[in-house]
Amino acid sequence: MTKIVYISIGNEILIGKTVNTNEAFIGSQLADIGMPLEKTITIKDERETILNLLKSCWEKYDIIIVTGGLGPTHDDVTKSAICKFFKKELVFKNSVWNDIKKLYNEENQTIPEIVKTQAEIPEGFIALANKRGTAPGLYYSRNNKKIFVLPGVPAEMKHLFIENIIPMIKKQYHTTPLFQKTIRTIGIPESLLYTKTEEIKESEHTKIAFLPKPGMVDIRVYGFMEKEVNMFINHLQNKIPEGNIYGFDDENIVSIFHKKMLDSRKTISAAESCTGGLIQNLITDNAGSSEYFLGGIVCYSNDAKMRLLKVQRSTIHKFGAVSRETVKEMVVGVQNLMKSDYAIAVSGIAGPGGGLKEKPVGLVYIGVIGKSGLDITKNNFSGNRLAVKKKTAFTALNQLSKTL
Repeated sequence: MTKIVYISIGNEILIGKTVNTNEAFIGSQLADIGMPLEKTITIKDERETILNLLKSCWEKYDIIIVTGGLGPTHDDVTKSAICKFFKKELVFKNSVWNDIKKLYNEENQTIPEIVKTQAEIPEGFIALANKRGTAPGLYYSRNNKKIFVLPGVPAEMKHLFIENIIPMIKKQYHTTPLFQKTIRTIGIPESLLYTKTEEIKESEHTKIAFLPKPGMVDIRVYGFMEKEVNMFINHLQNKIPEGNIYGFDDENIVSIFHKKMLDSRKTISAAESCTGGLIQNLITDNAGSSEYFLGGIVCYSNDAKMRLLKVQRSTIHKFGAVSRETVKEMVVGVQNLMKSDYAIAVSGIAGPGGGLKEKPVGLVYIGVIGKSGLDITKNNFSGNRLAVKKKTAFTALNQLSKTL
């Protein structure tokens, strides 16, 4: 099997200031064509560090993919390290320089003198045209081994990877597509989900991965035999409680909710306390949500709940702001205020403080008025403040979505 390593170069990644989204993209693209990465490595922008790693990887791997360090500034040392390792000199390429000048002319900008170094390419390397920036990608092959060097800017890297690297790999290697299917669940912990499905074992060709996120767990099944992947998916579905499965593959809570609301031709409003507007933000992230979303209220204080949503003072005094009774009046109140067909309301304790024995941090009441009428649930979410907010928002949208 072809062994591929991905090397990410960048101090900003190592110190946590930049998230390496390139790694996920490259891994996903290669997995889709049946050429998964064997290893990824992140290193500093240091010439000797790069040089030493190239020595090690050139011996062990068939394909090396490198991102980062191709800019024109002092801290961009990838090209010089490559030249030293392969014993190459930099050669000025007029074709690359013309591409750079064209890019600047289109944007009506003056070219800084330092940018001219971007047209210098290690001799024997092929320059891969970069239509998104000034640093071309680099390609070199020797003794059936290959190295691709790409800029670290995600938009430039993705463009070069899709337009150049994937076609070259598919042409030069026998690739077998990897089949992937995902079951998306909500409201069931990863440990319980695993317990319910543990008798379904991986095979030599098909693997199962549990991928948790706030309030949800994806189960991804992947392999090179489509029939077997589908068989595993069917077996897993039969073991998971139906109410915990909300979608498959690229579907997500928000997109499913959005589609169902558009299809319903009904309107909705929202009243939020502990989520602080997150539910409304998720709804309006979707283009076209104005077709059904009328508006909402962030009623964080008790006074706002009473003044804007007509929640009774006696209700809050007797049962508290975080209670089934208060949320019932909130959801009815926002529906009446906005004159919407459906409505959502939430009130809870996001933490880290404010919890009591009878009402701990993570306690959230969610009320929805949907196709089947009023439904109020009591939830106990774990995690930090942001996790509780996210779990509340996604659970609320799913709770209403199931009624549509």
